[in-house]
Amino acid sequence: MQKVLFSLLFLVASLFAEVKYTDMFDAYEEAKIQNRPVLIMLAREGCPGCEYMQKVVFEDKEISNYINENYILVLLEVYNEYVPEELEYFATPTFYFLNADETIIKRVNGGEKKVEFLSTLKSVIMQTKK
Repeated sequence: MQKVLFSLLFLVASLFAEVKYTDMFDAYEEAKIQNRPVLIMLAREGCPGCEYMQKVVFEDKEISNYINENYILVLLEVYNEYVPEELEYFATPTFYFLNADETIIKRVNGGEKKVEFLSTLKSVIMQTKK
């Protein structure tokens, strides 16, 4: 009975995708060690686009797996956390893709649907592999 319960719990847990966030102050060091770009999401509480990205797009298993395998992800709440001045934003969400040396590769303003966001994620990885 315990094996059945454990298997059921494991199955349910695997259905829910979860992206892994990294602290801003550790992100670039991890990016250097793991040879991955940094993806920063600038968000604010109560932002419908931010909530859509976190609760719909990031919850997609394909997208969360792709992010976890290829990026160092950082979430910055623009009104509650330090945002480096080079990361300008006019609205949220705003996404920045950066190299481990903190060079900006790409900026995306606003949320995107799952297919579009996955395409953006893949195109940035292709750029970094050149």
